[in-house]
Amino acid sequence: MKISRSSSSVRLAFFLIAALSLVSVSQACSVCVVGKEEARTAYYATTAILSFLPLIMIGGVVYYIFKKNRKIQKD
Repeated sequence: MKISRSSSSVRLAFFLIAALSLVSVSQACSVCVVGKEEARTAYYATTAILSFLPLIMIGGVVYYIFKKNRKIQKD
């Protein structure tokens, strides 16, 4: 199935309009002052979770390898 050029243009235009309309809805930004206290708390909590998540994932992999290695050495 071949997508015509006009169909892809319509999709692109729809996507751009949708994306630009959501900009006015946002209430917090990493470089702006946060409008509401609830949004500020959520922003900080999300930042903390996303900062520690890679460390936790790497730690989980290291722990798994360590346990697997220990089990192999026992046998």
